[in-house]
Amino acid sequence: MEPLLKQQIKVLNRRRWIVWTPMALALLLSYFHRTATGVMTDSLMREFSITRAADIGGLASVYFYTYAVMQVPAGILADWFGPRRTVLLALITATLGAIILSTAQNIAMLYIGRIISSIGVGLIYINVVKIHAEWFRTREFTTMTGLIVVVGSVGFLLATTPLALIVDWFGWRIAFSIITMYSLIVVIACWRWVKDRPADLGLPNISVLEAEEGIVKKESIKTETNNYHVIESLKTVMGNPATWWPFLASVTIYGVYMAFMGLWGVPYLMQIYGMSRVTASNHIMLMSTGTMIGAPLIGYVSDRFALRRLPNIVASAGFLLLWLILTLWNAGKPEVWALYPLCFGIGLGMSGVNLNVACGKEVTPPAMTGMVSGLVNSGAFIGAALIQPLFGWVLDHNW
Repeated sequence: MEPLLKQQIKVLNRRRWIVWTPMALALLLSYFHRTATGVMTDSLMREFSITRAADIGGLASVYFYTYAVMQVPAGILADWFGPRRTVLLALITATLGAIILSTAQNIAMLYIGRIISSIGVGLIYINVVKIHAEWFRTREFTTMTGLIVVVGSVGFLLATTPLALIVDWFGWRIAFSIITMYSLIVVIACWRWVKDRPADLGLPNISVLEAEEGIVKKESIKTETNNYHVIESLKTVMGNPATWWPFLASVTIYGVYMAFMGLWGVPYLMQIYGMSRVTASNHIMLMSTGTMIGAPLIGYVSDRFALRRLPNIVASAGFLLLWLILTLWNAGKPEVWALYPLCFGIGLGMSGVNLNVACGKEVTPPAMTGMVSGLVNSGAFIGAALIQPLFGWVLDHNW
C-alpha cells in the first residue's frame, strides 16, 4: 500500500467518527419525540380536558403515521441533497415543531406541533444509514445499525425517568423548551462537522479501503432523481415478496413495543400497581436499557457470523414469549418483582427488529438500498401508528 494512501485511510478511519457523532445525536432527538407523550399522557389529558383514551392515542400515533410517510422521501432527499443538508433541514423543522408544542393552547396546536416535529425527525434515520454506507465498511453495516440504536435509545431513556422528573417539577412545557435548545445545538454540530462522503475532505472512498483489504468492491448506494427511475425502483422493491416479510415483522413487533413503551406503559403501571410516575418510568427505562444492550449485541453476532434471519427469529420468539407471560400471568397483573425482568427482556427481544433493514437490503439490488431501507423502516412506524390508537379504543370500552 502506498504511504500516502495508507495515511489517508488512517485519517478516514478517525474522521468518520467525527462525522457520525452529530448524526447520532440528531437521531437521539427522533427517539425522544417518539416516546415523550407516554410520560406526559395524564398531564396532557388533564390540561386539555381530553376524556377519551383514543384521542390521546391519536396524538401519539400521528408521529408514527408522519414518520412512516417520510421514510421513502428521506432516501430520495439523501441522494439529491446529501445527508448533511437534509439533516439540517430536518432538525430546523423538528425545532419549529417543538416550539409549537411548548406553547400550544389547545389540542389542535398539539397536533400541528406533533406533525411538524415528526416531519423533521422522520428524515433523520435514513440519512444516518446513508452515512454508514459512505463512511463505513460493508461488513460493519449491521454493527453500526446496532450502535446507532444504542445512541438513539438514550433518547428513550431521557423520555422516561428524567422527563418524568422534569414534568413533575417544572411542567411538560418546560420539557419541550429544553428539547428545543438541544435541537439548536445539534444543528450547529451537524453544520460544522458532518460531511456527506470522504471525498468532500479529499479522502478516498470507502470502496478504496475495502479494495486494499481484499474485500469485493461495494457498489455505492445511488438513486436516480428522475421520476421514471423512482417509479421503476418502487415497482421492483414492492414487487419482491421477500421485501414484505421484514416489513411485516417491523409492523407487528415494533408496533406492540411502542404502544406499551411509548404511550400506555406508564399509565398502566400507575393505574394497575399504584406506582408513582417516576417509579413507572423506571420500568420503561429498563425496557430501553434492554434494547440498548440487545441492539449492538445482535448486530455484532449478525456481522460476525454472517447471519440475518436466525438471530432475528430467536429474538422475536423471545419477545412473543415475554408478552404472553405479561398478558396471561394473573390476568395481566404479574407479581411486582417480575416486572423489571419482564420489561428488560421485552426490550432485549425487540432488538431483532434492527436486522429487518439488513434483511431487506440483501434481497434487493444495491442501487435500491435506500429505497428498500425506507420501505422496511416505515413498517415499524405504521405498526406503532395503528396499534397505539387501537390500544386506546380497547381501553375506552373496558376501563
